[in-house]
This record gives sequence, structure tokens and C-alpha cells, in this order.
Amino acid sequence: MAVVLAAAVVCGCGVKETLLSGRKSEREYGKAETMVIVTTERLRYEELYTDKIWDTVVDESGTTFGETLMSQIHDFLKELKTMSRMADEEKITLSGKERELVKQAAAQYMENLKNAGDGSEIDRDVVESLYEDYWKAERLVETLTESVNLEVSDSEAKVITVDEIVLSDRNQADETLKKVQTEGTDFLTVAKAVSEAQEIEKKISRGMRSDAYEQAAYALSTGEISDVIESDGKYYILRCVNDYDEAATKIRKEEMIREKKNEAFYEIYSEYAANVHLTRDDSLWKNLSITDGEKTSADFFEIFEKVCRDPDHS
Repeated sequence: MAVVLAAAVVCGCGVKETLLSGRKSEREYGKAETMVIVTTERLRYEELYTDKIWDTVVDESGTTFGETLMSQIHDFLKELKTMSRMADEEKITLSGKERELVKQAAAQYMENLKNAGDGSEIDRDVVESLYEDYWKAERLVETLTESVNLEVSDSEAKVITVDEIVLSDRNQADETLKKVQTEGTDFLTVAKAVSEAQEIEKKISRGMRSDAYEQAAYALSTGEISDVIESDGKYYILRCVNDYDEAATKIRKEEMIREKKNEAFYEIYSEYAANVHLTRDDSLWKNLSITDGEKTSADFFEIFEKVCRDPDHS
């Protein structure tokens, strides 16, 4: 999802408004808005994993994946509602052209919904309003972080590619190092024969591994082999395949910029959200399931990307 969506930071629904003076109170989204997201996520997951995914148990308490996803959807909707309200207070609005794109996206969504024969209470006004909230929430993130330094250097984001041998015994590691240092010996062949890890090739970015591993890996030039590295109770021998993976570094830099932006945004947002109380509709969420409603081909987020982000190719 394009909006910054982590675990909700909204205060729990059991807190009464009267406990905090100046607390802002508002109802959560209703069933129609909820079903837009529920049916979208159902579509996405069943396309990948079939409907068998919902009954898969994900923890020792017997919680199913379907129940877990419903909880995440609830958190997302609470956060979206709060972000939309904050955007209104920041006087963030959509332009006339953007509102027209929202109408087009809602029309496309309703067409897909109609084709699937869905008879729910979802209507065009509901979908338009949800698209507008979603876009304003994204705009809020941009507005609140526009003065934040999001610069990330190539050095910070640098990704390298190595072939890795992992062993538990130091003596075996020393013997293996001698073997791969012997002229004519193919490192990859040895790695496949002796390494305790099935995956030999690894892309490494800073902060992924221990300091000892990282220092040794980043000191290598393409084609060089490391000494034995002791880290986390294992012994590693590395051969540098690529000491600067340009494509992977670009992707990692984008990830790091998003992480910095999210951190900066939530520092501001969490203070606001702590003073917002959303009233939960217990009758809605008590028995709501991911498989409620008709299966549809209406993907809320995909339509937003195609129509609103890339209108020339929608």
C-alpha cells in the first residue's frame, strides 16, 4: 500500500473521550468502506495462494491468517481515517484535476464490482470518498516531511554480491579456505559441496550482518576471497562476485529514503493520533470475516495506481 502504513498508532477504542480534555472523537469507517478493502485484500491473496490461505494457523494460539489479516485491515482503516482528518486540519486538498481522476478511479472500481455481481452497499460516493482520503493521506506524508533531510549516499546504500560458505567447525573452515585459495579451484563448486547453507549467492547491504562479517565483505574487491570470518557462532568464507551492485544499490537507496521519511512522519503523526479517539462499530467487526461478500475483480489499490498515478496509461 502506497500510504505509510505501519501498525496503527491510534489510541485503543476502550478509552473514553472524557478522560482527555480536547480529545477529538470520530467514528471509524463503516461497513461499505471496510468491504472495499476486505474484498481487495481477499482478491490479492487468493490470486497468489488460493482460498486455502485463510484457515492457515499462524501462531501457537491458533490464530488463522484470515483473522490476522482482518486485524491488519482494521489497523489500516483506523490509520487512514486519522491521517485523513489530520490532512483536513493541515488544509491539504486535491486539485480539480486530481478530483476528476478520483471520480474516474471510482467509476472503474464500480464497473469491476458490477461485473463481479457484488450486491453490497458499496456505492460510487463511498469509493470516491475513500480514494480522496487515501490520496490526501499520501499528500500529508509528503507535506510533513518535505523539509526533512532524506539524503542517502551511495556508500550508505551500497549493495555487494558475494558467494558464501557457511561452516560450524573452525578446522573445516581453515581447510576449506586453503582449498579455495588453491589455483584452479572453483569457489562455487566447493561452496555447493561443503556449505551448510543451501543458498550460496548473497546480496549484502549495510546493517544486515555482524560488524565482523560486514567489514570483511566490504573490504573485498570483485574476485577476491576473504579469510575465515567468525560471526554468530559460525564460520564464513566469502568470494566477492560484485563489489558494487548498481541496480541493487539504487533499490536499497530508495528503501532507505522511505524508511527515513516514515520515521520523520510518524514522529509528528503519533503526537496528533494520540489525541484522536475513533469509535469502533463492535457489531461490524465482531463477526466480520475476510471471506464475507462476493468475490470481485475490483482492486482498490491497483486502480488507484493505474488511474491516479499513471493516468496516461490507464
